[in-house]
Amino acid sequence: MANTVTKLEILSYFQRHPFAMDKAEGVAGWLNRPAVDLTLDLRELSAAGAVICDSSDDSPVYSYDPEGESAALSARAVEAFNLTRETVYEEVLAREREQQDMRRQYQRLLDTEKGKTETILNSLAEAVVVTDRSQRVVLANEPFLAVFAGQRQKNRFVAGMELGELVEDEDVAGAIDNAANGDDGEVECQIGERVFVVVARPVTDGKGRVIEDGQGLPVATVTVFRDVSREREMERMREDFMHMLSHDLKNPLGIIYGSSTLVLDGKLGLVNGKQSKLLGNVVKCCSQMESLIEDFLTLSRLEAGQLVLNIQSLELGSLVESVVELARSQFEQHELTGLYHPCAEKLAVRADQVQLERVVSNLVGNAVKYNRQGGRVDVHCSRDGDSARVVVADTGLGIPASELASVFDKFRRSAVVERMKGSGLGLTICRDLVESMDGTIGVDSIEGQGSRFYFTLPLAAE
Repeated sequence: MANTVTKLEILSYFQRHPFAMDKAEGVAGWLNRPAVDLTLDLRELSAAGAVICDSSDDSPVYSYDPEGESAALSARAVEAFNLTRETVYEEVLAREREQQDMRRQYQRLLDTEKGKTETILNSLAEAVVVTDRSQRVVLANEPFLAVFAGQRQKNRFVAGMELGELVEDEDVAGAIDNAANGDDGEVECQIGERVFVVVARPVTDGKGRVIEDGQGLPVATVTVFRDVSREREMERMREDFMHMLSHDLKNPLGIIYGSSTLVLDGKLGLVNGKQSKLLGNVVKCCSQMESLIEDFLTLSRLEAGQLVLNIQSLELGSLVESVVELARSQFEQHELTGLYHPCAEKLAVRADQVQLERVVSNLVGNAVKYNRQGGRVDVHCSRDGDSARVVVADTGLGIPASELASVFDKFRRSAVVERMKGSGLGLTICRDLVESMDGTIGVDSIEGQGSRFYFTLPLAAE
């Protein structure tokens, strides 16, 4: 009989109001339903004897007989219906409460994560700003506000305000646009008297995927302004220093060297033994200063990326052998045994001949300089896969294990050789030159037994 929710609601209504007499419109008002939805159900309930219809015209009036034959059955059906409805309502309320708790927890997590993000961004030295596609500021850290917004705008900043409203300098917005639209997302620009490297990246999710809008474009961009004013000033100072070395020192030094050599050779008259010794010291010191200046210039060009290499295919064995032969006088002077061990095959490498000779000469010179009297220097050439390998081994003072990691650092000299003259630039230059020719360099050493410097260079294509 009452097999629909609407019919059960009608019966429940009449049981709560057993003396009610209503038309379909009245019942619909109580149940908050359209009357047209109740008309058929009321007729079916009346036909089944669950409710009484007092008229058969177009507007019948319905009532309920609690003593009728179907009253007990209707009461049990309504009781079951109400129980089920109350259970469902309780379950719905419980779910709503859970959802509210989850929303509160989620909001707390969002607030916590937002606080963490702001704390991290504010702790950075770089200025960081997050903007959407409409150039509205989503987030800006304190360094950004301090540098670009000024005190007045900083105090009134709220998320969502336009970038132009927050920052008056149009160059800032231009830098963000240029970085975001650039091929590598990075530009360098000058804003006021300061120079910035501006890096822009789209906002991504936890898996590194770009968060896009409906048109497939990033919804927001993170832009970082890194102040490189000091670095650029240091570069300018380095260029000035190089200019000073090249002209203000090197040119006068050449004049001193040439004049001293001229006098020492007796071109301006006879020179006695004492004068010859003093002039010899002048010439020797000039050579040392010229070598030191050249080291400074080479290292500065390498660090600035200004050293132009003439890369070509070279036969490594003959080059290394010629350097070892040129060092014969040094071997004899220090009473050392110097041997070259060639490779069984010819090894062609791609390198700059002048700079490669400089690397080998520097390593051989160090093996002589820091060796023991009567010691030994062995130079090996060999093939190492797709590379050629050169090893310069000595039986000298060695390097403490604690200092091996920094042996190629600029101006770093081992405590074992501090009493000996040196600039601390030779090995740094060797490292930078080898790496600029796509090679690698390293060292093995045992203190008191000697050192073994080696480097590799890629073989030239046949």
